[in-house]
Amino acid sequence: MFRFLWMAVFLLVVPAIVSAQSGFFVKRAISQVPEVYISDNSQLEMPFAGGLNNCQFGSMDLNADGIKDLVVFDRHGYRILIFINKGIVSQIGYEYHPEYAGSFPPVEHWMQLVDYNNDGREDVFTYTTGGIKVYRNDSQDMPAFTLVSGPYLVSLQGTTLTNIFVTYVDYPAIVDVDNDGDKDILTFWGLGSFIEWHKNLSMEYYGNADSLEFEKVSDCWGYFAEGAENNSIKLDTCPEYATGHGMIPSLKSSDPKHTGSTLLVLDFNGDGLYDLALGDVDYSTLLLLTNGGTAQDANMVSFSSSFPQAADPVNIVSFPACSATDVNNDGRIDLIASSFEPSLIRSDGMNSCRLYLDTGNNAAPQYSLKQSDFLQDEMIDLGLGAYPLFFDYNGDGLLDMIVGNYGYLDSSYFDPLYGLTCEYVSSLALFENTGTASVPAFKLLTRDYLGLSALKMQSLIPAAGDVDGDGVTDLLCGNSKGKMVYVHNRAGAGQPADFELADPAFKQLDVGDFCAPQVVDLDEDGLNDLVCGNRKGKLYYYRNTGQAGNPGYTLITDSLGGIDVTNTGLSYYGYSVPYFYKTDEGRKLLFVGSEFGEIWVYSGIENNLDGRFTFEGLLQGINDGWRSSVAIANIDNDTLVELLAGNYSGGLGFYKGYTASANSFEEPWHTPETHLLIMPNPAKDIATVRIEGAAGISVVAVKLYNTGGKLHNVSFTGTENPLQLELSGLTPGLYLVEVICEKDKKPCLLTGKLVVK
Repeated sequence: MFRFLWMAVFLLVVPAIVSAQSGFFVKRAISQVPEVYISDNSQLEMPFAGGLNNCQFGSMDLNADGIKDLVVFDRHGYRILIFINKGIVSQIGYEYHPEYAGSFPPVEHWMQLVDYNNDGREDVFTYTTGGIKVYRNDSQDMPAFTLVSGPYLVSLQGTTLTNIFVTYVDYPAIVDVDNDGDKDILTFWGLGSFIEWHKNLSMEYYGNADSLEFEKVSDCWGYFAEGAENNSIKLDTCPEYATGHGMIPSLKSSDPKHTGSTLLVLDFNGDGLYDLALGDVDYSTLLLLTNGGTAQDANMVSFSSSFPQAADPVNIVSFPACSATDVNNDGRIDLIASSFEPSLIRSDGMNSCRLYLDTGNNAAPQYSLKQSDFLQDEMIDLGLGAYPLFFDYNGDGLLDMIVGNYGYLDSSYFDPLYGLTCEYVSSLALFENTGTASVPAFKLLTRDYLGLSALKMQSLIPAAGDVDGDGVTDLLCGNSKGKMVYVHNRAGAGQPADFELADPAFKQLDVGDFCAPQVVDLDEDGLNDLVCGNRKGKLYYYRNTGQAGNPGYTLITDSLGGIDVTNTGLSYYGYSVPYFYKTDEGRKLLFVGSEFGEIWVYSGIENNLDGRFTFEGLLQGINDGWRSSVAIANIDNDTLVELLAGNYSGGLGFYKGYTASANSFEEPWHTPETHLLIMPNPAKDIATVRIEGAAGISVVAVKLYNTGGKLHNVSFTGTENPLQLELSGLTPGLYLVEVICEKDKKPCLLTGKLVVK
């Protein structure tokens, strides 16, 4: 079931504050997700974790049990995924726990977990426009982070204190370069092929590592240069003005340039010196540069392309980055390689996380390839993109899952004009419901249902419905070219589907790029109509103007309901994917997936097809990644509906309604005598939130939304009364405070308003 709540979209009206319309909230039910099996009958441990594409990895103790857990950042969607470590020595064992992800600060492009102040808690370093920002880890029983750089890290460069410049296509190294006890930063010069060393002076100034005060002490760390237009390495090379660790005065036209690189600095041969694993845009391998200098004066003396081993070197479609952490709890540092590619069409998408375990027994590591699909092998991962559909394909009364995708990687090649080019082929995956009417379970039968990969299309988005008016459910699949693939069902009513490809460009209808259809009787005249999303973010409406048994589709509008899910502040596109749903009470609701993962909810549809639909808000609690899509059904015959959320990382999220009811949608459960008291209000840096009448209540999470509905992460201390909210870095203005809680094993939601000054 969905439950109503006050949305984080609200209006400030002087002198009154008016709440917007109620939206909907669905809660992920970790213990209630259906079992999912693959073709060899092995069960997936975390099927609905959502897939992985281009990832970075780090470790942090999130549940305060003294064991480092695994934190994954997927650059495709800026997703943070949490895997709690079971802590079994010399074994890989993790459980997916998404409830911790909301505690992390917003992260873009890259994230590294580094304990800069040596307090035993990894802090968050991430990209910000122009450089690096840092969030200190202030966790106690629950994760909490405080922004300590504003707006970015700065370094004394010559006589000027300026930002440590890191582009969004560079992955710096944050490591104690000179072994003096504080963390330094190594990063490529923005327009050249030389690595800058920004030395942290915290130990020199204060005798501890608590501060982040930097000075650039070298323009050419390691004494080498990366090639101007390739990943070649030239040793013993520095600009003449940098050989003495001087400052680069200006850019010369003859200086080498570079367009993006990744750094991993680690002692790879056990000699006590930091070596370098270097990745480069458009290239599939990592280069190992060996340090023959000293801790204070690195000097790369050799390099190899067979990293980390000759037998199975890193070989990724494009732009590899390597993370280092102890994955199997044996005390040795393992490696995980994945792509750092920001482009959405330069990724393997399915086998994109290569795990190398350190199987050595001395100071020098010895890496062995464990698998190329680390974590992905335990979740539904369909390459790039996932577009779910509930459909009983075999007529047994149980809803199965058909899931389209943008595509699996088919081939890649280097084009002299456009650089690395990857080709993808889309298909439909079929998951048969092998459970019962009350306990669903799914088995992956095929990744190419109906053989549609032969069409060589991208972004097959499936819809089910009687398209030709013969009383039998057909399939209609949108694609990236804007057309629809019609698959006719030759079976009789109530029989297992018998599909044949009838028309790869159904009636030549064209809604523009990335057609996302739904077959639905929108005007309730007994004939199925077509509603199609597209890359523009709007909805096309084709009314069935034919007759029963002889359908005909007429374009009524290319802007149904006045809907446009494009976030114009970030993109020109919206990638709308519609899903109309009728509640048990007969109320029509529209859910629309979008480019940046939000799911937009609309009502006011009945008798209003010529007008503007009512925006109810964004579906709260769900943002599983970019290019979202949804499918909704009651798959276990209880009083709760289930929701599948697809995303561009090729996976699915599973959500279940909150509270059992005879109806599909209901008011939220809450404690009438309980409310929030927020002091001071307005507040600047810290606010105290007291839950009045809080006996028996435990806090799960605290969220802040601005007046535009954007979620702002906020750190909070403790799970008991009162709560301390850290507000540093928030833009002054009005915010909605949500405290998600539990009382007597039932969910509750408490809300209040806070003005940040």
